[in-house]
Amino acid sequence: MATTPGTADYWEPLWASGRRYREVTSTEATLLADHVGPGRGRPALDIGTGEGSLARHLHHLGYRTTGIDFAPSAIATARNAQQGEGPAWHLMNFTSDDLSALPDAAYAVVTCRLVYRWMDDKAAFLDRVRQVLAPGGTFWVVTELAGRREENDPYTHLGITPAEAEKLTAGWSVVRTADLDVLRCYALRP
Repeated sequence: MATTPGTADYWEPLWASGRRYREVTSTEATLLADHVGPGRGRPALDIGTGEGSLARHLHHLGYRTTGIDFAPSAIATARNAQQGEGPAWHLMNFTSDDLSALPDAAYAVVTCRLVYRWMDDKAAFLDRVRQVLAPGGTFWVVTELAGRREENDPYTHLGITPAEAEKLTAGWSVVRTADLDVLRCYALRP
């Protein structure tokens, strides 16, 4: 049986073998801080947390952060990298598990870094994000855009299409963007 990138069966062997992904840069961390502001103990949720670097940035901004991922080795890596106080880590598939299993009913910030592209049903994913985003909260998405890499780059397929970007931004009252090389950061508010 073939696995698809939208499943834990695809990602778990990659994390278990030591595969790691693009680090959060200082520029990206500054953009996040500028768009979400200080946490003041409010809850934040990092979907597809991986090794947890974005969740740790939210924690340092003062958010009570929960990082979730459906790959057990990713959660283990996040836990093992933590020194002292930090985010809580939970094994969870955001697209299919019961959202009431999350530690909070609503989050001031929901983040999704390098994950949106892999969602098979993007509309259903966005509906679930809206279910857990607190009124006035911010949905922070970092994703690659199609057409930003050279044609011969082996990773040129990683970007979302203009139609997928339009689906991402539809229905939000506030849409702010900032570009980082091949990535675009979105701050979306209901």
